[in-house]
Amino acid sequence: MNSSIAFSICSLFYVILIMIMYFSKERLKNDENKIYSILVITTFIGLSVEVISTALSLMTTGLVFVKMIFYRLIMLYFVSWIFVFFTYIYYISKKHRRISSRGLLVLYLIIALVTLVLPLYMKSSNNIVQYTYGPSVNFAYLISGVFIIICIGLMIYNYKHIKSKKYIPLFAFMGIGVLVALVQAICPNLLLMSSMEAFVTMLMYFTIENPDVQIMEELYKNKKLIEKSNEDTSNFLFRMTQDIKKPIKNMIDVSDNLKFSDNINELKDGMKFINNNSRDLDYLINDALDVSAMNTRRLKIYDSRYNPVNLFKEVEYRFRESIDKNIKFHFSMSNNMPEYLYGDSIKLKQSISSILKKALDKTEKGSIELDVSDIIKYGICRLIITITDTGCGISIDEVNKILSLNSEDLANIDLRDRDGEYLNLREVKKMISLLGGNLMVKSEVGKGTVVTIVLEQKIVETRQTTISKKLEAYEQSLYHNKKIMVVDDDAKELAMITTWLENHDAVVNGSLFGRDCIEKIASNMKYDLILLDDDTSTYSALEVLKELKEKTNFKIPVVVMIDDGKEFIKLHYLQDGFADCILKSKLESELERILKRF
Repeated sequence: MNSSIAFSICSLFYVILIMIMYFSKERLKNDENKIYSILVITTFIGLSVEVISTALSLMTTGLVFVKMIFYRLIMLYFVSWIFVFFTYIYYISKKHRRISSRGLLVLYLIIALVTLVLPLYMKSSNNIVQYTYGPSVNFAYLISGVFIIICIGLMIYNYKHIKSKKYIPLFAFMGIGVLVALVQAICPNLLLMSSMEAFVTMLMYFTIENPDVQIMEELYKNKKLIEKSNEDTSNFLFRMTQDIKKPIKNMIDVSDNLKFSDNINELKDGMKFINNNSRDLDYLINDALDVSAMNTRRLKIYDSRYNPVNLFKEVEYRFRESIDKNIKFHFSMSNNMPEYLYGDSIKLKQSISSILKKALDKTEKGSIELDVSDIIKYGICRLIITITDTGCGISIDEVNKILSLNSEDLANIDLRDRDGEYLNLREVKKMISLLGGNLMVKSEVGKGTVVTIVLEQKIVETRQTTISKKLEAYEQSLYHNKKIMVVDDDAKELAMITTWLENHDAVVNGSLFGRDCIEKIASNMKYDLILLDDDTSTYSALEVLKELKEKTNFKIPVVVMIDDGKEFIKLHYLQDGFADCILKSKLESELERILKRF
């Protein structure tokens, strides 16, 4: 027995390390972890008892009663460990109709009681205890064998999942256990069983499902944010779709009515109406929905940051206090609003309050609605603030005067020392222009007015965005596949290229817009290769390359994809700074060549 103390001390040392690693961080609160917690504590106590009993066995005289207590505790440890191990195997094998916790506890107490009651004898030599034997030892071996046979049966019963890593501890126990049993049969003074059980316990640590709880919480928060964002996006797109359909229908109806009209005044009014509705469409499509136009370079960056949620709620609260009981006020805001933005919150608040005041003056009864939506992309938040009223409306001529204000007209509007005052719509248009945004007015006399503000603001980095960047950096360090950015405004061609590259073990980001590529590089995203289609409707490949080259330390190879008709100017592309050219007619072979080169 004393010859095996070195194994016990070493095993005790790494079991302590496992306990520190396991209990020092939060864990999932499931049955599997509860069972493992009991197992690792049992292993620690058992090894501690074994080290003490081995030390006691070296004492030649006295303490016989104390020695016997510790030897019986070792027997109790053996049956306890195998029982907890069996419980674990039973748990992972029988997902349904499990034995109740009370039933398992009763079974364990019976086994423990029998182990402690059965006789146990000590084999001594020169007054030094060599090993123990007797019915208690035989019973412990018998129980261990029975439980191992049951575990094997459970594994066979669950043969469909036999490749699961959760069964590795059982395979290890069976394989090493046979060797240990043979060694102890030949040399019963060697206590190797507890060291083997400690090794299996350590091995099990790496097979249990115990992900980092902090990351799980962040992923859960992220999941909820994505769900909210998807819901807001669906509602926003539905509303915008309706807004687009309405002016189109109006223009169709008016144009149909004007087909057979000879009245000059009626034709002029109709043209004004069509012109006004076309402005609405142009504004919605280009200013509100065109995400490819979102550009950090155009932003007016302010040093002051503000909480947009608090700002809009303050505007809502103050306006709600001032409205009449005959008017219903509705307020809605995106759930995915960033925590902080950079911008001039005072002027933005003044502009929104002025529009609401104008709506209130024009509305005697009915409703006023303030809706705030957002589009978030690469550190930019596009705020889309819509104020709708059911008041008397504004004439088409007045609307056109507001919308047709050019830079010279705006320069003549003096906003000095106007902080805190209510502004008219012409003044609000200048204020929003100063902030770097756009303002749109739609109105029908007798039906109401809709004023929309579109304003881009830079997002302030928060703990959430920092964690997201860390997770992304971790993902990039985890996978060694080539990361490639592909830009092509032909959706079918982009899908084909992306699929081919992914089938060749590349991690691909695809986009229809060249601006996406520029913004991703500006936000420090790492790529091994960039593929650009030369014929895009927005940014050309050369324009994208020039902007990328302006970034310091930009060393990513950029490859341009060209048609056969431009093959004769291939050399010019290389002189412009592209790393290589791909012919679209030979796309697959060319892509294969590029992957081998870069």
